[in-house]
Amino acid sequence: MPFEGSSLSERLKLALFSDILKEGVDGVTHTLHSLIQRVPASSVDLLLVTGYPPSPGVQLPFPVLVVPRLINPFHDDAPLSWPFFNRRLGQRLDAFAPDLVHFSSPSFLGWYALSYGKRRGIPVVSIYHTHFLSYFPYYFRRWPRLGMQSKRLFEWFMRKLYNRCDRLFVPTPSIRSELVQVGIEAGRLAVWGRGVDTELFHPGRRDLAYADDLCGPGTRRVLFVGRLVWEKELHTLAGIYERFQATRPDIRMVVTGTGRRERELRRLMPRAVFTGRLKGTELARMYASADVFVQPSMTDTFSNVVLEAMASGLPCVVAACGGPRDVVHDAVDGYHAAPRAVEDFCARIEELVDNPERRRTFGERAAAFARTQQWDDLCRDLLDQYARVARGVSC
Repeated sequence: MPFEGSSLSERLKLALFSDILKEGVDGVTHTLHSLIQRVPASSVDLLLVTGYPPSPGVQLPFPVLVVPRLINPFHDDAPLSWPFFNRRLGQRLDAFAPDLVHFSSPSFLGWYALSYGKRRGIPVVSIYHTHFLSYFPYYFRRWPRLGMQSKRLFEWFMRKLYNRCDRLFVPTPSIRSELVQVGIEAGRLAVWGRGVDTELFHPGRRDLAYADDLCGPGTRRVLFVGRLVWEKELHTLAGIYERFQATRPDIRMVVTGTGRRERELRRLMPRAVFTGRLKGTELARMYASADVFVQPSMTDTFSNVVLEAMASGLPCVVAACGGPRDVVHDAVDGYHAAPRAVEDFCARIEELVDNPERRRTFGERAAAFARTQQWDDLCRDLLDQYARVARGVSC
């Protein structure tokens, strides 16, 4: 749906820069596609700039400019765009004459977008998708001193980048507070959440025969969905598995997703159920057919998978930090557990596994909350805020 009822009174010309527009790569691309699909061509001219365009069969309703891309050593599926020394790009942008520039990542492309906007006197906004600051302990775990120095350098770069933006949209209050602590000016920050497709993800997709076939009859299913990379706190996930293997043979852990650490995780969790990557109705059925969702990650700014699980009627046990802490309401529709505390995670999961009525009540509340998080409403609100920034009106 377009932004029906938007307060946008004048046509808006928006240049959106994103390193990745390939569909389905991660939560960032999911958010961007959810936004792009809802931009009304009747009131917005949108120009997309990326180094990794959608698949040939995926047609976006707006033009896409493709720039060269570089290999990303930290994320195989997330190459880095290289827009510099590209006279044609500057010419196309000048011909388009945007009213507003949006970039999605603190990358080479993001810096180019910010620099272009500032040179032309055009307002610049960004959405904070990925909490890169929390990745450094994982990427530099063998070199902690180098990791600390690199993190400080990146904090400096973020201040230089984001404190020149007219607005930075962050997904949760917790992430807003963390960014203020590293020196991002509070007046530039606005909270803008994430939505979920409740027509796809809902409790009615529960299939007990499917779950019994996958995990065995009479078992309780604890589900994890996400990229299989260390920054998703896979060691904690494996610790939960080991604890239940020793004490609760009735609890079966299910891992949905792929990633560069899948082989190691399979070795650490040999009797867990690995489904690989699921999409669409298969993923929705997997969520709804589980009993509890677990998210130990400490690096998520929001966690789309948590909201999808909630929409599917699952109570969630999440680490009490980052974005998921704001999405799951402790002891209302799920539980918070101390980060990296395997015993705390297990205790919270067991409270739900062993109390069917509490599990049902929490699941109903989770689904009810998820139904309030609609993409149409969120995207309409974002467009309104874009228009105010472009006109120089305070949000």
